Amino acid sequence: MARHWSRHCVASLSTPIVIDEFVFKPLNLPQHLAMLQSWFNQDYARFWGMQGMSLDALAQALAPSEHKLALIGEWQAKPLFMVELYDPAQDEVGEHYAVERLDCGMHLILAPLEGKPVHGLSGQVMQAIAELILEKLAFKRMVVEPDQQNHKIHRLNSQIGIRYQKTIQLRSKAAFLGFCSAQSRQLAQKTSALLMPRTATQATQVTHATHTTAVNPIILQVTR
Repeated sequence: MARHWSRHCVASLSTPIVIDEFVFKPLNLPQHLAMLQSWFNQDYARFWGMQGMSLDALAQALAPSEHKLALIGEWQAKPLFMVELYDPAQDEVGEHYAVERLDCGMHLILAPLEGKPVHGLSGQVMQAIAELILEKLAFKRMVVEPDQQNHKIHRLNSQIGIRYQKTIQLRSKAAFLGFCSAQSRQLAQKTSALLMPRTATQATQVTHATHTTAVNPIILQVTR
């Protein structure tokens, strides 16, 4: 399974992939490690469980293998996020469900906020990652296991079509087990389109409501 999963990814991800405004590049540990250490030490990154790790320990945790790899996502020519793709069959989460051959696990961390929040940016990142996994790499399901206490991420996951199947107890956290398929993603997009305002007045009302209830994107920036 691991060898098949690795072959499925490596050939496609050896060169940068552009999706919308984001550029996915292979993680370069010597280049990116110190930056990632600073990201993991942020309070919002506590759900990764990597706060306080040394550079050596972090390098070991993020080192690619035949069943996992990581990509840096750039936006406006700067690193904005890191996404880790992994074979659920070789991960603890695979002990909690029947893994299928074209399942791909996903972990995401975004950079600390710089300047003013960009409304909807976290959602755009998630959409790009879903497109990468389900369309570019042609996996059938994206698998996530967010911490149950990471309340902000649950709404974002729902918006892109991730559906939670059950609660699971991992060694480091109580989590939800969720899946996103091409079908559930399309349905979420259609539902979102139906909720779009039909008139200028409605648009104004929705825009006002969105601004008054907007959540700082930084809060939504971790799913693991």
